[in-house]
Amino acid sequence: MTKQADTDPYDLDLPSEWCYTVEGGRVVYENEASTVRVSITEFSRHLQVYWWVDVFTREETDAEWTKREAGLGDSFRDPDDAVRVAEVLVESVKDGDDFTELPVSDVV
Repeated sequence: MTKQADTDPYDLDLPSEWCYTVEGGRVVYENEASTVRVSITEFSRHLQVYWWVDVFTREETDAEWTKREAGLGDSFRDPDDAVRVAEVLVESVKDGDDFTELPVSDVV
């Protein structure tokens, strides 16, 4: 994944080796090893806007991404709350957590 010219709408505090891409209502942040992704997705339901944070892992760069249950549970009504959670997840990866111990999520 290559950092696109689009600016990060959430201005996440990323380590320099991370990159991001903007895909419509979703921003995907990926570590340098391309083994962890953290995404923030904006969606609406019943005239209300929400944000969701997801974590994906893979062991090799050519493997499929596996969605992990990070214990976040709910959508967020404030994008700043979603950003704070995403930054904690990115910081956890920087500190050595690869999230492979988290349960696999069956929610699509």
